[in-house]
Amino acid sequence: MSKYLELKEKIKGPVYSVVTPFLDNENDDIDYDSLKKYLEDATAAGAKIFYVMGYNSRFSQLSFDEIKELNAFVVKEAKAINKDTLVIVADPLHCTTKVSIEFTKHAEEIGADCISLIFREKYFSDNQVYSHFKMVADASPMPILIHEMQFLSGFNGSNMDWPMSLLEKLYTIENIVALKEDSKNDDVTREVIERFKDRWAIVLAGGGKNRWRQFYEMGCESWLNGIGVFEPGLASVFWDAIQKGDTETTNFIIDKIEKPFFEQCVSKFGWHMACKSALEARGRMSRYERMPMLGLPEDDYQHVKRVVDELPMSEVLK
Repeated sequence: MSKYLELKEKIKGPVYSVVTPFLDNENDDIDYDSLKKYLEDATAAGAKIFYVMGYNSRFSQLSFDEIKELNAFVVKEAKAINKDTLVIVADPLHCTTKVSIEFTKHAEEIGADCISLIFREKYFSDNQVYSHFKMVADASPMPILIHEMQFLSGFNGSNMDWPMSLLEKLYTIENIVALKEDSKNDDVTREVIERFKDRWAIVLAGGGKNRWRQFYEMGCESWLNGIGVFEPGLASVFWDAIQKGDTETTNFIIDKIEKPFFEQCVSKFGWHMACKSALEARGRMSRYERMPMLGLPEDDYQHVKRVVDELPMSEVLK
């Protein structure tokens, strides 16, 4: 088995996206003390895969040098806690192919297990996107995760799903081991799993655990954490219950914890601000953000805190 397939087989269960905390000081510095403590707590709760990713990790608020620094910090600290932890890092949200290559080589240097590459230039052709990924793959043996977020069409500016013809071409690149399926379209998700599950780990994003659960038996064995971000143990308990066929526990987590949080907080404030406030409510990091992001004002934060405090998490956490 190649090293790429070996890595693909290790990407199973919850993937813990890393939320970047900031200090409320003159420079809005990254709060590395809180981040280190978060990595320790999440690992103790069962986290085995961390993912530094463009949006949850606030790449739009970071310089390229800070992104490299953050990538390196998470790799170093997560593997110091548990050397077997998998760490996926990422390239900037908007950059040239040469910069993506630079970040991919940097990921190799710092000992990351995989790099997530996103494509936010407008889409004009399959060959355009394929050439980007092929150039990166040819420049480094680093394993690649494709962040399959909808494109912006170069023809009319609309959101568009990745053409299956493009994914078929990318499937021929050996370095690509995983795909973050972020279309939020069940038909696309189903087809992606059916076509590419043999050689790619499919990490589902969007729609929560109830949506992911319906694709698990099809071969989608991993999901991007939601409520497990602010309470890491929930994801570990859910994954263990899924593997045991314990529907009572999985239903409880979905119906009594996940749905109330999304219905009462995420629908009201959006995922990023609701999640950051929930992290503060659980004492894990400040909700403070670098502008142009903003943390929730006090009254809204108190709403999130009340909801989080009332979630019956203690009934399933060990």
